[in-house]
Amino acid sequence: MRELVSLRNCERVLLVLLAQRALSGAWSQFRRLGVRGVYKSFVGAIMRGAQAAVPGVSGIVEAEKTKALAGLEKDLLGDGDADALVAMPAKGLPAKEVELKVTTLRGKEASKSAGEKRWGGIYHEQESELTGLQARVWAACNCTNALYPGVFPSLRKFEAELVSMVLGIVHGHEVGAAGLLSSGGTESVLLAALAYREQGRLRGIARPQIIASLSAHPAILKACHYFGMDLIKVAPDPNTFTLRADLVRPHLTSSTVAIYPSAPSFSHGVVDPIEELGALATEKGIGLHVDNCLGGFLLSFLQKEGLFTKPWDFAVPGVTSISIDVHKYGCSSKGASVVAFRDASLRALTYVPSSEGCEGLYVTPTLQGSRSGAVIAAAWATVVNVGDDGYRHIARDLHGAHLRLKREVAAMKGIRLCVDADLAQVPICGDDGVDVYALATLMEKRGWGVFTGQKPPTLTIPVGEQTPKHLDAMIEDLRSSLDFLLANPDTKPEGNAAVYGAAAAIPDELLDDILRGYVDVLMKVKPA
Repeated sequence: MRELVSLRNCERVLLVLLAQRALSGAWSQFRRLGVRGVYKSFVGAIMRGAQAAVPGVSGIVEAEKTKALAGLEKDLLGDGDADALVAMPAKGLPAKEVELKVTTLRGKEASKSAGEKRWGGIYHEQESELTGLQARVWAACNCTNALYPGVFPSLRKFEAELVSMVLGIVHGHEVGAAGLLSSGGTESVLLAALAYREQGRLRGIARPQIIASLSAHPAILKACHYFGMDLIKVAPDPNTFTLRADLVRPHLTSSTVAIYPSAPSFSHGVVDPIEELGALATEKGIGLHVDNCLGGFLLSFLQKEGLFTKPWDFAVPGVTSISIDVHKYGCSSKGASVVAFRDASLRALTYVPSSEGCEGLYVTPTLQGSRSGAVIAAAWATVVNVGDDGYRHIARDLHGAHLRLKREVAAMKGIRLCVDADLAQVPICGDDGVDVYALATLMEKRGWGVFTGQKPPTLTIPVGEQTPKHLDAMIEDLRSSLDFLLANPDTKPEGNAAVYGAAAAIPDELLDDILRGYVDVLMKVKPA
C-alpha cells in the first residue's frame, strides 16, 4: 500500500513538472512572438494537421501559394521578354550591339526611376564626378584578381588601406582592432558570426546561440542557419523599438556567444543602447557585434559633427566586432563592406587554411576565393576622393533633411512617426485607421521608392544623398497621397505592399514557401 501511495505521489510530481514545463514554454513563446505571432503559429499548426488529415486541404494551400507566386511573376516578368536569351548565341554578337542592348535596358530603368526618386539601395548621387571616377578606376582594374597579391600588389595596398581607413572612423585604431574587406553587409555579418561560433566551440559549446532583436537584419538569421547556430529573437521595446539589456538578460544561457544590436536598425533607423549592452556582454564574457551596415560612415560622421552623441562603436567597452558597409553612406560602388574585430585573434577564427590538398597551401581572407580588384580599387578611390571633409558635409546635409522629413510627417493627420529615428530612415505608422501599405502603394505610383515592413505595419522612407534635392516634391506627394487615402479609405494596397498587408495573418511556413518561390521567379527566363 505504501509503495502504491509513493508511486501516485511520483505521478503527481511528474504531472506538475510537465505542466510547469508546458506553461513555461507557452509563456516563452508568447513573450517571443506576441499575440499575433502565437496566433500565426496556432493557425500554422492547424494547417499542417489539416493538410495531413483532411483530403483536398493540401491542394487548396498549394493553389493559394501558386496564385501568390503568379502575381509576383506578373509583376517581375510581365508577359515575357521578346529578347530573352535561354542559350548563348551560336555566333557572338558585335561589341557595339551588346553595348547597345545594355544601355537600352538601363535607359528604360533610368526613365522609370524618375530622377532618382526610386531608391534601389543606391545611397549616393548616380550621376556625378564621383561616379565618373569610380567608372574609370573600375575600368583600369577590371582585369585583376585579389587572390594573387604577388601579381597585383596594388590591390593588396588598396584593400589594406581601405580597411585601415574604416577602422579609423569607428575608434578601431585606439584599441588595436583588425578588419576584413567583404563583398557586402551580409558577408560581413557571416564572418562575424563564424568567429563567434568558432570561439564558442573552443569553449565547448556544441550549438552556440546569438541573441538579436526582431528588428535585426535577416543577415544574422542567414548566418546562424548556414553555420548551425541558434538565433534567439527578442521583441524590442514597444516604445523605442530598441534592444535593451534588460530584455536580453532573461534569454542568456550557457550557450550564448554573442548579442547582436543594430546601429541603426534597417526598418526604423534607431540605434540600440550599445553602452548598456556592452556592459552586459562584458559581465557575461560574451561577444557584442554591432550591425552598422546601414549606418556605416553616416553614424560615425554624425558623431564627429556632434549630431549624434551616444557612444556605439569600439569606444564602448564590450563591443567586440562591427560590420560597416562602404557601399551605402560610404558612397562606393556595390560590393564593399568591412567587418572589424576588436582584436586580431577574433578575426583569425574566420580563416580556413588548407595545407593537405593537392593544390598546396591555400587560405583567403574572406568567404570568397577570387575577388574582382575593380570593386576594391573603386571603393578605395571613393573614400580617398570624398575624404573626412566630404563625409562631414554629407552627414550635415542628410541630418537636416532627416529632421525636416520627421517634422513634416509628425504634423500630418492620419500618420505618425513609429519612433523618433536617429538616422537614415523615417518610419511611418498609420493613425485613425490609415493603412500605411495602401499609402506606400500610392507613393510608388507617384514614382517614389519606399520600404514596407511589419510588426508594426510600417512605411519607411530612406534618406540618402539624393534626398535633399527631392525633399519638397516628396513631402508634397506624401501629403497628397495621404489626403487621397483619407478621402478614399477603402483603397487597397498593391504589389509588395499588399504582400506585407496579407503577411500579418499568413502562417510562417506558407510565407517561407512563397519567399523561396520568389527566388525561383527571379532566376526564371521567360520568353515572350
